[in-house]
Amino acid sequence: MQLKHYETLYLMHPGMSEDDRSAFGGKLQDIITQSGGQVVLCDPWPLQRLAYKVQRQTQGYYVLLEYGAPANIIADITRELRLNDQVLKFLTIKHGDKFDAEAILKAKQSVPADSAAQPEAAPETISPEEEVQS
Repeated sequence: MQLKHYETLYLMHPGMSEDDRSAFGGKLQDIITQSGGQVVLCDPWPLQRLAYKVQRQTQGYYVLLEYGAPANIIADITRELRLNDQVLKFLTIKHGDKFDAEAILKAKQSVPADSAAQPEAAPETISPEEEVQS
């Protein structure tokens, strides 16, 4: 059985308790592990203010789930996400056909946390006046 590398991001209702959120996350992880998959990362985010209303909500809890699983399990995960009224939105992305948990963890640890916050240097620009004088 070939495991593929997936990532699922879902948005939970802001009125949901922490116990209920973790219980639902555990249910999704159980679906993955019972199918022979492996969860690499489960990252629940604190309450976030949304850029626009989603199902009349202005806030919500995001949860990022990164895992390796057989392709047929994605339908089961999608069904669970759709059936739960507390899930406002979700997105599942397939990163690749090969899954290597150790390589993924090593890549996650080697990237500094503040590297995304530092912008790349802008290319040097020349004004039209400088171009004429050269």
